Amino acid sequence: MPVIYLNGQFHEHIDAALDPLDRGVLLGDGLFETLRCEKGQLLFHEEHFARLAKGARQIEIPFNLQSEDLLQICQQVIDANRYRGARLRVTVTRGELHGSLDIAESPTAPTVLVHARTIDLDAIDDKRRDGWKAMMMHFPINHLSPLAQVKSTSYQERVLARHWAKRQNFDEAVFLNTDGLLAEGAMSNLFIVDAGHVKTPPVEDGALPGIIRRRIIELCGRLEIPFEEESLTVEDLREADEAFFTSSLIEVMPLVKLDKSYIGEGEPGLITRRLFDAHRRDVASYVSAIRGG
Repeated sequence: MPVIYLNGQFHEHIDAALDPLDRGVLLGDGLFETLRCEKGQLLFHEEHFARLAKGARQIEIPFNLQSEDLLQICQQVIDANRYRGARLRVTVTRGELHGSLDIAESPTAPTVLVHARTIDLDAIDDKRRDGWKAMMMHFPINHLSPLAQVKSTSYQERVLARHWAKRQNFDEAVFLNTDGLLAEGAMSNLFIVDAGHVKTPPVEDGALPGIIRRRIIELCGRLEIPFEEESLTVEDLREADEAFFTSSLIEVMPLVKLDKSYIGEGEPGLITRRLFDAHRRDVASYVSAIRGG
């Protein structure tokens, strides 16, 4: 049975008991981070933990677990399950519901859950060779919401978007914001390549400040690839030379088709591949540095 961490203790999955009155269960009142694990090592945990702490402050969850303690917990979950390639999720909720929605009536200690499961990294790489197809969603996301910059457990819109996209044989869904501008994918950030320039929507347009998103922006600078963070329309995406998604799990995934129309040549583009290769070199260096330390 998989081993998980819940509120200070490690359990086999079947023995763990989450409070049925937890606000995360009843209200989606919480936030989470998903980390990629390779060769038994968590990737870029510093950035993930910093975003988790910032999100907790934004929605006023008193999450005070230190990064080094959280890293130890996460690594113990990975080690206990002997995972080599895995996705690890840290979930933090406000804790038990006490009679009303009022935050003031919540307990001081949040619920902290850490669990992981294996992922087929080779299957992701196989998909990367051909690229993803995406479907435009018929409803927008609210870029003015206080949750727009938080990786909240209130995820129903994205669950439905992915379900509807998958049902029509697409790999991902793309959202506009309430102003009709591109925001992001249901589970990813979105980039386009236009005349050699890499572009991505700003976080103000509804894009989550993704960990790999930031790293790709930094890579553009290092590789001297022109980059702009600017508001984009669906026409910009349809007319782009290349496009790609980023997230911690898929890393850099080419986007080759939107609805019924191919993007560019309908295959992974040169700049997309160049950025992915550079990212993989960074990952190799990161893992090597951890092992060397």
